[in-house]
Amino acid sequence: MPLLDNLLTLHRVDSQVRALSTRVESARTYFNAQEKQLATLERQKAELETQVRQLQASVHAIEVEQTAAMERVNKLRSELNTSTNDKQYKAILNEMKVLEGQKDEIVKRAVEEMQRVEDTKKRLEVQVATIAERQKIRELAKTKLDECMGDVGQRLAELEAERARAADLIPERDRQLFNRVADLTEGQTMSEITIVDLRHREFACGECNIELPFETYARLSSNSDSVIQCKACTRILYLAESNRPAGEKGAKSTRTQEEQERLDLAKDKAKFEKTRKL
Repeated sequence: MPLLDNLLTLHRVDSQVRALSTRVESARTYFNAQEKQLATLERQKAELETQVRQLQASVHAIEVEQTAAMERVNKLRSELNTSTNDKQYKAILNEMKVLEGQKDEIVKRAVEEMQRVEDTKKRLEVQVATIAERQKIRELAKTKLDECMGDVGQRLAELEAERARAADLIPERDRQLFNRVADLTEGQTMSEITIVDLRHREFACGECNIELPFETYARLSSNSDSVIQCKACTRILYLAESNRPAGEKGAKSTRTQEEQERLDLAKDKAKFEKTRKL
């Protein structure tokens, strides 16, 4: 079988492999995205839980401080009643005033911290609910991935084996070229030459529509082992079987006008090759 036909066979199988692989990879990417988002939400939840514990500890410390201040005030009141001189009385009274002012400040701080605790707890509740919803989405993504693997897994393995067999029929250099072009074009490796106007020798790349020289058509018409790339999109060019010279498809008793034009082009091609060698 000519090299280009072997490349076309590889191209068809490779396209199917890439299509199925893309489907699986898309499902896997979606699942991994859900996993990543869920991990981020879990981390944020842990941070909120830490904040709640820290705020509760702060509230407890303020309550201890408040209790200590109240106990000191009560003790000073007792000492005030038993004071023996004016100097001691004023000193105790001044300390009590200071403690009373501190007590008001402590109460204010306690209220603020308790409010922060409540606000953080509400945020934590929302976070827990968000995580629960995200877990459902993650499970759906996992189910979709498993179903996708089940649907295409066996077929993908079969196609990969078929692709390996098709690749073995192609010389190493041409196989490496095919792989490079396939990666660059996301599997759109081969491009059929479009015959724009056979009589006026106008041809174009079927993928990028860039005009091709007559020499390209002539070489592919005469040699199916020629590997020629489009200079614009780098794809490997080929002629569809219906556009190949009549000799490659088997002689026919009656020639159509298009076949006659191809024969004329073949003659021109021969003259072109001869001129080029000279």
